Amino acid sequence: MNTHKKETSLWLKISSIDEILASVFLAIIVILSAYGVVTRYVLNSPSAWVEEVCIVFFIWFTFLASSALAKNNELIRIDYLLTKIPARLANIIDGIFQPLVMIFCLVFMAYLGFKLLPMAQFRFTPSLQLSYAYIYAAIPISASFMLFYEVRKIVYFFKINRGSQS
Repeated sequence: MNTHKKETSLWLKISSIDEILASVFLAIIVILSAYGVVTRYVLNSPSAWVEEVCIVFFIWFTFLASSALAKNNELIRIDYLLTKIPARLANIIDGIFQPLVMIFCLVFMAYLGFKLLPMAQFRFTPSLQLSYAYIYAAIPISASFMLFYEVRKIVYFFKINRGSQS
């Protein structure tokens, strides 16, 4: 029982990181966008760095929000089909879908994302001279979150199905 509480507590801590960061990044985007509008149109003195920072935070927000969607099973998929077929078949299709998402996260996002970082290390943004590696790091980091969530869903899927067969 104590192990389950520790696991649940650890799960809650890990699973909230991407949502919290995505929320903070979205708030920063809204605040900086408002600041950019005021400096450009009210003060007639646009800040060159605001747009660049907003783009960086928007990229991070997009990838972290995607991992939060993966956690909640809200990634784009065709649920209509699953509602029209028998529940057992829908469960099997869902069981096939989870490993496919995991493979996509592992191969395309995590692996290729990490391979992209060294190539981006010496490219810099125009205004802030920020390395593109910091921007592209959003890809493998969010993929790691997604992979964590998908592995957890697969383990849960097999626990549930093993319990229903006995």
